[in-house]
Amino acid sequence: MLKHGNKIVDTAWVHCSATRPEWLAGSPLSEKIKELTRWHVARGFSTLGYHYVIDRDGTVGKGRDEGMPGAHVSGHNTGSIGICLIGGHGSSENGKFLDNYTPEQESALRRLIEEIRERAQITKIRGHNEVAAKACPGFNVKRWVEGKPAKTKLAESSTMQASAVQLLSGAAGGVTAVSALDGNAQIVVVLVCVLVMAAAAWVMRERIARWVKENGS
Repeated sequence: MLKHGNKIVDTAWVHCSATRPEWLAGSPLSEKIKELTRWHVARGFSTLGYHYVIDRDGTVGKGRDEGMPGAHVSGHNTGSIGICLIGGHGSSENGKFLDNYTPEQESALRRLIEEIRERAQITKIRGHNEVAAKACPGFNVKRWVEGKPAKTKLAESSTMQASAVQLLSGAAGGVTAVSALDGNAQIVVVLVCVLVMAAAAWVMRERIARWVKENGS
């Protein structure tokens, strides 16, 4: 059973290097680990803060020893393993894994976590952004573990955008139609437009409810 002192290692924290996809392209992972280590030592760490680093091609490299507490999540280092994915520059906390990383990295990360579980009682897999005001690792780790799609903002939802277009189109069409008519005909057209927009608003409400259900956890 893997421990850090008297504390059982039960958590795997996922991080990113916050580098561009082409960072040190063509260099072996060992050179990237050396550079990451240099950055961490410059910040006052004794060595690389992560226990493992996963390159763009899925290659896994070792950082500090598993039996040594990491230096990757302030207040949560003892009893945890730190894993860093190469990449993640410009990512957001609710991005999609494959927006910033490769399929090879995803497969390698899942394999690595399972391998660590053979030596440690890993019961929690978390992302740095859960406890720090930053995007790292660039996706919602909890949803990723559960196989759920990445969250989207309501305004970014394609269905909500379509509903908004329908409402605006209906309103614009109604104004155009009314302006071309007189008297009772205008009243009829206005009533029809009101019904159409009410129906569109109901559809939007249903879509909002569906979005909340899908992104509520």
